[in-house]
Amino acid sequence: MRRQYVGMAILAATIGFSGCESRQSGEETRRDANTPAGKVGQAAHKAVVNVDKAGREIGRKLDGAAHDMREGWKEDARKEPVKK
Repeated sequence: MRRQYVGMAILAATIGFSGCESRQSGEETRRDANTPAGKVGQAAHKAVVNVDKAGREIGRKLDGAAHDMREGWKEDARKEPVKK
């Protein structure tokens, strides 16, 4: 659920900032990437990518655990008759 909100926030920020983009040549872009601010931006981007990968992996593990739990409940329900 939180990943959806984070994804929507990133999408909104991307759309919002896309209009602020300047027209730079490839050389200007490479030069700007070597500035301290460019290096911080690259590090931030790398951190966001790693956090996204970790979040996806955690989500897959939780989905698997939930599936196993549901299967266990179903098996227990089959083994034990309903008591009234």
